[in-house]
Amino acid sequence: MLSKEENDLVTQTGPGTPGGNFMRHYWHPVALSAELPADGAPLPRRILGEDLLLFRDEAGRPGLLGLLCAHRCADLSYGRIENGGLRCLYHGCSTT
Repeated sequence: MLSKEENDLVTQTGPGTPGGNFMRHYWHPVALSAELPADGAPLPRRILGEDLLLFRDEAGRPGLLGLLCAHRCADLSYGRIENGGLRCLYHGCSTT
């Protein structure tokens, strides 16, 4: 039987945790291709304790970014898909 500390060590997968660091070495399916149409809106997802955003750019390539704009921490799920990335609707900054 595991102690509480040992259980936390192997089950917590957030950023900076030993389990999280281990799990980030592997690929994880997070959506079906059909869920991500070329002209669709970005899809927010919570993966391994991180809020991320899936989208497909104009060329049909999938992309994955952090949910929040690096400029002012605005929610990028409302952003526009432009030039292979997302443009924040609140500030106009672009992330690729």
